[in-house]
Amino acid sequence: MNRRLKRKTTPGSSSAGVGARPGLEPAWASYGPTDVPYLRTFFRRLAPAWLDHVALLRGFAPPARKRGLTWCELGCGQGVTPVFLAATHPDGRFFGIDAMAAHIHHARQLAREAGIQNAVFHEADFAAARGLDLPKLDYIVAHGVYSWIDSDSQEALRRIIDERLARGGLVYVSYNALPGWAQDLALRQVLFEFGRSLKGDGVTRVTAAARTVAALVGAQAPALRGSRAKALAEFDRHYLAHEYLGSSWRPLYVTELRAAMAKIGLVPVGSAQLVQNYDSFMLGQAARKALEGIDDDDLRELARDVLLDNGFRSDVFTRGARRLDETERICRLNESSFMLAKPAAAIAFDAATPGGTLKFDNDASRRIIAELAGGPRRLTSIRRGSVSRRDLLANALTLCAAEALWPVEPRGAPARGLVEAIYDRLGGPAELLFLPLPSGTAVAAEPGLLRRLRDGLSLDDYPGWRDFLAAHGFGASAAETGKANVGKR
Repeated sequence: MNRRLKRKTTPGSSSAGVGARPGLEPAWASYGPTDVPYLRTFFRRLAPAWLDHVALLRGFAPPARKRGLTWCELGCGQGVTPVFLAATHPDGRFFGIDAMAAHIHHARQLAREAGIQNAVFHEADFAAARGLDLPKLDYIVAHGVYSWIDSDSQEALRRIIDERLARGGLVYVSYNALPGWAQDLALRQVLFEFGRSLKGDGVTRVTAAARTVAALVGAQAPALRGSRAKALAEFDRHYLAHEYLGSSWRPLYVTELRAAMAKIGLVPVGSAQLVQNYDSFMLGQAARKALEGIDDDDLRELARDVLLDNGFRSDVFTRGARRLDETERICRLNESSFMLAKPAAAIAFDAATPGGTLKFDNDASRRIIAELAGGPRRLTSIRRGSVSRRDLLANALTLCAAEALWPVEPRGAPARGLVEAIYDRLGGPAELLFLPLPSGTAVAAEPGLLRRLRDGLSLDDYPGWRDFLAAHGFGASAAETGKANVGKR
């Protein structure tokens, strides 16, 4: 539950109010309210190409995918990410596991609406999920789950990974981290204790508890200074209920998580927050110097988190992945495919980072942006001109760290059925404000933009989007942006 990703969105769901089966409720209730569904959100960092990129950055061979791929999300919420990935990776098999009946109901319904056959969803807590008939998995992801569940559930989650991870597979675990969460501990305790003392569903209780917080902030409570108490109104209440009302919520130090994963043979790879893989982007000179001489990787990472006051981590692990020499690593990065994260005209050539302002306004970056404006492609296919191959790669990686570029699949798979389902849901209680792209990811889209696409209207009110979407197979003219041409290349 990334602290920076859960701002207000359209609340509710057609499944709102549907809880988990009675037999599942006690185990899952410690995670959070079972009477309120979680947000319908696509997380691009869970995509196979994104995780492969992290592996290559850090010198590990990604899963080979010789016979397609297998991917599973533990705690899949409403199933948006696995459905979107299944739609854009037809050669893969995707699985979602969640203990809330409302979540699994929505995931299965969305897959049916989109005509998706390669996504399977299981309603089970993690202990029960160990008995499911799952294949060996190339990718196992758990976003915003691990630090919200009790120790028994954490152990069951690790056992699933231990038993199902294919050799050389990748594991993603995101979690609330210390020391960054320390400043919000008092805020969390007030919301939790007041919330559980009240009646009503999770949204009702957290909303009432938030009013108590507001009163404390108004009285200038010292314990809430520096916390995000003043920003509570900016967050969706469904998110706040799941974030704060679970009894097992506990942020972790990186050394705690790594020690637990080491017990099942997992070794750290890197961070799915791409900028976090670069000390030079994250840390000033004095901070980098403070890390010199710390040879133990885990202790160094702990010290690094202290320097950054890190509050959320998106860690990637592997077991048995082949280490790449530098020549092969560079070669495979050059063969990777990338896309623009937004219309070309909207991309800035600098980005603020904890280490300062990252600037990349140069010939190599501008050439990359100009070439990718025509659609996703391999780095080796970009015309370099006078730019060296080394500079091209260095700037592509910098653009990825700044999230101006995204690593994506080299081959496209249009998701016409899913796009139709998104259009059909517009304006309803379960609308999805994302567009799946053939390159194996999705982009957030405003309702007005989606309506114009659905109805074949001009996109002039959305500068740059007509060309951006045309580069991903959506019709370039107003007459071509309707349903009949969705996803055509």
